[in-house]
Amino acid sequence: QLPPPARLPPPRHFDTRRYDPLTEIYVPGGLVLGLTMSASSRDLHEILHEEIINVSFINNLHPGNVVSAITYVQKLDDTLPGDLESLVVRTFGIKNLDVVKELDDVPLPLELFEGEPRKPKEIEKICKQKCPKLSNKIVVVTDRQILRQASRREIFLL
Repeated sequence: QLPPPARLPPPRHFDTRRYDPLTEIYVPGGLVLGLTMSASSRDLHEILHEEIINVSFINNLHPGNVVSAITYVQKLDDTLPGDLESLVVRTFGIKNLDVVKELDDVPLPLELFEGEPRKPKEIEKICKQKCPKLSNKIVVVTDRQILRQASRREIFLL
């Protein structure tokens, strides 16, 4: 029995005879988001729970593209009981760019990281004007609330 047409993935995700894999085949949005969150979670340590507040897909990602991430902490609440803290972060998924090496001395525009979520055209405009290295490189922007173990270092004496 064949699945209904609504459940079939679009041909732009798999038809390599009709579409060029390097420029016309797209990685589905859910996988792009997963790649970005996975790349950023290494630096956020011990995430117990996270809630996605907002997601914007900016540019297409093709098979074979490498995804890296930049995360900005917008808000920190360390008044939770126990050794917990709550963070609100904005994470950018960036394709085909080693953010550690290629953006080391590059000033990033703060308006990308703060304030309300922006539309994809606004993000691209800011990148073209203030940080051309990020132009056409951002694939996803997500705002998340994260609950994690606090990294407090308190001295305990007996």
